[in-house]
Amino acid sequence: MAQVGESVGVVAAQSVGEPGTQLTLRTFHVGGTASRSEVDSSITIKKDGRLEIEDLRTVKTTNKDGDKIEIVISRSAETRVIDDKNGVILSSAIVPYGSTIFIKEGNVKKGDVVCQWDPYNAVIISEIAGKVEFVDIEEGVSYRTESDEQTGHQEKVIIDSRNRKKSPTIQIGDKNYSVPVGSHLAVDDGSKIKAGAILAKIPRSAGSSGDITGGLPRVTEMFEARNPSNPCSSF
Repeated sequence: MAQVGESVGVVAAQSVGEPGTQLTLRTFHVGGTASRSEVDSSITIKKDGRLEIEDLRTVKTTNKDGDKIEIVISRSAETRVIDDKNGVILSSAIVPYGSTIFIKEGNVKKGDVVCQWDPYNAVIISEIAGKVEFVDIEEGVSYRTESDEQTGHQEKVIIDSRNRKKSPTIQIGDKNYSVPVGSHLAVDDGSKIKAGAILAKIPRSAGSSGDITGGLPRVTEMFEARNPSNPCSSF
């Protein structure tokens, strides 16, 4: 039972974590304060002010509805909301690569959305229009085809190749985009794309809903007999 003055959040976390840890010494359960119920997917203004963004680079394109949009292709862009009355920086945030940006500068109000992104997938964006050319992307060697059981949609997923000389790459004109293991290809070899097109999606780590007991040793590791590394010598 929670006592007056105790943090209920801590008690809730302990009620989930301790039974599994103390009684079973298993680390399979997930819960407690390390689990996130929401995933960030936008930068929203918290206080009125003037918006500035440093090191911002974008590419103009259109979305599936035909609306003109701008996609961020810089990796170090940072927003700052400034109070012009005293010059104080009210807030700052990093603009994720691949996000769609709506406001680049000027006066902003609380609730304005500066940019949005896919919270579940990182993306690789083409900075130019052109023809897609796969380099070292071969079925059964550097990628496998996976099918969605519900939709039947098939995707090419980059796998770890046994041939270390293979470096899966998507080439657009004179631009080369390295594609890491686990990427889901969003384009086909030989297809023509426009600037701002998504070349690949990379599922973000599930670490946002982490196991609060991650890192605890298994019971067999705790009680197994081991030879001491520095045994005492007898006199």
